[in-house]
Parts: sequence; structure tokens; C-alpha cells
Amino acid sequence: MSESPAVAAATAPACLLDAFPLLRARSAATASEAIGRVFSPHRLELDDQSAALNVQHNQIRLRELSLNVLTYGSGVRIDPGERGDFYMVQIPLAGRAHLSCGRDEVAVDTQTLSVLQPRARSRMHWSSDCTMILLQVPRTVVDRRAAEWGLGPKPRFALARPRHEPAVGAWWQAVLDLTTNLDRYGQQWLQHPAAYAAMEEFLLSGFTSMLREPTDGAPRPGDRGDARCVRRAKEFIEAHLRQSLTLGEIAAHACVSPRALEAAFKRDGEPPPLVYARQRRLHAVRQALLAGARHGGTASVTEVALDHGFLHMGRFAAQYRALFGCAPSDTLRLH
Repeated sequence: MSESPAVAAATAPACLLDAFPLLRARSAATASEAIGRVFSPHRLELDDQSAALNVQHNQIRLRELSLNVLTYGSGVRIDPGERGDFYMVQIPLAGRAHLSCGRDEVAVDTQTLSVLQPRARSRMHWSSDCTMILLQVPRTVVDRRAAEWGLGPKPRFALARPRHEPAVGAWWQAVLDLTTNLDRYGQQWLQHPAAYAAMEEFLLSGFTSMLREPTDGAPRPGDRGDARCVRRAKEFIEAHLRQSLTLGEIAAHACVSPRALEAAFKRDGEPPPLVYARQRRLHAVRQALLAGARHGGTASVTEVALDHGFLHMGRFAAQYRALFGCAPSDTLRLH
């Protein structure tokens, strides 16, 4: 995919992820064909046909996502028509671009990112100094995450989001920090599958939770599914009072996302699901201690606590006292 790489490298400015070069090109035809294989087939035209094109495309592939840094070194117009089946988050590092996606148009720069939608007709105009971080996210991956977290079957993402929004700014800076880290230490990180899997999870979590439109998937008061999922969750908790459950386990049994379950418990006037589950286990411990005291049993507080999933005795004692106003050992002396 390279066109005179030694010459290009000698004149090309330093670019993030330069240790992971995918393409170096000097002609529009070469760049269009090569980048089209990676993203979507497209027509590439120079603003000034006499200008020198100096394409640098660097890429790190994780498991399902790819992190790219791309610059053309000249003003270009990019027309892919209908894009491929993936989202593309574009974070400008320098310069500016004008984008259209479907019926929407927006200008982006170092204070505004964009999210191009899958299968949408798009056109782009990049300035000569434009360099972008491009996060390529398959639509199927986003759909799966959206279903897991209760964001709706087709989460909506605005074409542009400003950096001054706290959530956007936080994720933007984190992506920049991660890309900079990979620029310096990518070879070390990519030797450890668990490490780059965690990076991908972070990038995807931030994209789906921070960049989606704020009104999309918002909890709606009075949702008729609330009572059903809360009831299922409570039944599951009651059936597992000897086990320290995770939020994911409870939510899966309730057939909703963890986020949706927490919202349903809140609307139902209950504490968060994990707090509710811990309180029910503490009540079960209390009943076991009272029963042991009444029948002259020899079970210790520690044994009963461990039997109900409490592993840290100091924390257990504090939680027990906060709920019942006495120490667990005091309960043994009530009868």
C-alpha cells in the first residue's frame, strides 16, 4: 500500500501512530483505492490539482475496532456515496473539515468531533492541514452494546458534538491520551491480548454511553416494564441469599440492562439493586443468628456471615450495625 515510502518518510511530518503505518501515498488514485479497502470505496479529489498530496494513514487494530490516524497533506474532497456498515468517530487533531451525512451538514475542527452513521450517504471536505483520529466501530458491535445497556435497538448519535460538553470532552481527552500512549508503547501493549481488549472495551463504552444523543434511551417514568423487572430481580435475590450477586447477574435474570434495572429500582422507591440485595442478605443473617440463639446452636457470627456471602468481617459488622443498630454478636444474645 506504499508509494515510495522512503521518500515520503523523509518529508512527512511526525504523526501519531507512525510506528503502525498502513499507507503512504502521493497520488489520489493510490490513496482512494487503498483507503477504500479499509473503510468504504470512494472518490477522492484534490482542491488544487497542482498541489502535492502526502497521505499518511496509520492504524492499530484491536479485536473489533480500529484506531486510525489519517492526514492527506492537501485539501481534498471525499465522496464515498453510501458508507459501509460501521460508525466512524472523527476527532480532529489539526485543521478543519466540512461533512455531510444524510441530510445533515456540519463543520468540525479541534473543538468539535463528528460521528458518521452506517450506510448513510456522506461527503467530506478536509482542509490541507487536517489530521484526524478515526475510530471505526462496526454497527453490529454498537447494536450489541446498546442492547446490553438498554440504549434502545438503534441508538442515535448526533453528527457533531462539541468538546466543551463535559462527557464529550472527557472521552475526547481519554482517546487522545490512549492514542498517544499507543504511539509510544503500542508494541508492548499489543503483546498482551487482555490489555488491548480492555482498551477496546473502554473506547466502546465511552462511545456508546457518552456520545449518543442525550434523549436517546432515557428512562421514562411509568414504564410498564418496571414492575415486572423489579419483581424478577427481587425473586432472584431472594433465591440467592447465600450468594454475593453482581449487578449483571441480577439484571440478566430480570431481562433488562444493568442501567435500566437501577433506574427501575429508583423509580420504585427502592435502593440500588446491589444495596437491596445486601440488605436482604443481612436480614437473612439476622434471622439465622436469632434462630441459632433460640435453639442453643453453636454457629458463630463468622460462620453465618460467610455462609451468606460476606467475606470481609469488618465491613460486614459495620453494615450490620448500620442496618440493625447493634453488632451481630449482640443478636446472638437476644434469646
